[in-house]
Formats: sequence, C-alpha cells, structure tokens
Amino acid sequence: MKPAEDSLKENRSDQLADSRLGILAGGIAHDLNTVITTIYGYSEIALESLSDSPEAAVSIRKIIEAADRARMLTGQLLDLSRHAASEKLPVRVAAVLAETIDFIRPSVPEGIRIMRRVTAPDAYLNAVPAQLFRIFLNLTMNAIQAMTDKGGTLTVTLGCRENKNEKQNDGQCMDLHIRFSDTGKGMDEALTGEIFKPYFSEGKQHGTGLGLSVVADAVRELGGKIAVNSARGAGTTFDLIIPGAFFGTLPEKD
Repeated sequence: MKPAEDSLKENRSDQLADSRLGILAGGIAHDLNTVITTIYGYSEIALESLSDSPEAAVSIRKIIEAADRARMLTGQLLDLSRHAASEKLPVRVAAVLAETIDFIRPSVPEGIRIMRRVTAPDAYLNAVPAQLFRIFLNLTMNAIQAMTDKGGTLTVTLGCRENKNEKQNDGQCMDLHIRFSDTGKGMDEALTGEIFKPYFSEGKQHGTGLGLSVVADAVRELGGKIAVNSARGAGTTFDLIIPGAFFGTLPEKD
C-alpha cells in the first residue's frame, strides 16, 4: 500500500475512534446529568425537612457541593462529545458497521443474536464517521430493546443498488441500501409515522427519547431516506437508502 493511502487509512481510523469516544462521552454525560438532577432534588427536600438539625443540614450541603462538582465534570464530557471529529471524508461503510456491532456486542443480552450480510464490503460514502456510527448504534440499540423480553435476531444487510434516475459512472454503486430487521415485538402500523418524532416512546421496544429522531436527521443530512415497516408481534424493519456511494478508489475532486 502507498504511504499516502496508509496515511488516509490511519486518519479514518483515528476519526472513527474519536467519534466513538465522543458519542460514548455524550451518552455518559447525559446519564450522569439525570442522576445528578435526582440527587439535587432529594437533597433539597431533605434540607428543608431537616432544618432543625444543623449537623444533618451541613452533611446535605456537602452532598449538594459534590453534585455541583459532578455536574462540572459532565460538562467537560459534553465538551468532549461536541469536539468529536466532524470532517467529512471517504468512509468504508462496512468497516463502520463492523466497529459498531463490535462496540455493542459485549452488552447484548443473552438470547439476542446479531447477524451481518454484506454484499458491498468495499462501498464508501463521503460522511462524518461519527454520523454513520450514530445511525448504526441507535438502530442496533432500538432492535435490541425490542427483543429484550423474549430474545430474537437482528439481521443487518449492507448492499448497493442502481439508481435509475442517475447516470452510472465507473466505480459508482449510486445508492447504498442498509437494512436493520429484527424479530422483536413490532408495533402497530399507525405508529410507524410517529416514531421519528423527538421524544416518541412506546415502551422498551422503540427505545427512548431522541434515538430514532437523531437517526432520521442524520440520514437526511447524508441526502438519504429512511423507511420503517412493522407489525405487532412480527418485528420491525428499517430501510436506509443513501445516495453517492462509490467503490474502492476515491472520487476525483472538482
């Protein structure tokens, strides 16, 4: 491999590592802030109810001071997450998918399997590595949550399809097709139009909060589309179509 190609590969690897660290830091900070808010709330209640006990009040104020310091630390974690690599570069999509699954596999509950079917292992997208990682992570977590009660299988497929509305160029596969299909609880068809709205949640099977909304926004930023098909008791499938994929060699710049 040429030195320039070695350098580019190392740069991609470093950006993906930075991206994973930033996402992990942001998630930890969010979870810690929730805990800290609870500590604040109960400490203030205790402080009011123990106003006639100076010694107890001193101890509770120390708890509040410790919570203040913890909040400062979570702020630093959030800064780290915001400064994760944000430059677009050619990313081998199959590699990011593999990294995501390897990242989450140790925490997958017993009885849940994750299978990959990749027919376009050398397909690239010009994207921010963190963006792809976030999409894959949220969809994988959503599927795992859907299967937590009874177990099941998540099948992730990655391939290319020709876009008939675009001129086919050498090295281009045009549209990248990524599918996440689980055998979980599924949902009523009426809900499929709601799940990409912020803070939508219908129990564990659809995750919580912003996960799918973030996915939809990230796919749109890549110029792509996302669709969902589901039925109660029959699992859920998410199909992502992202244009502009190319094989192997990097596209020439204008």
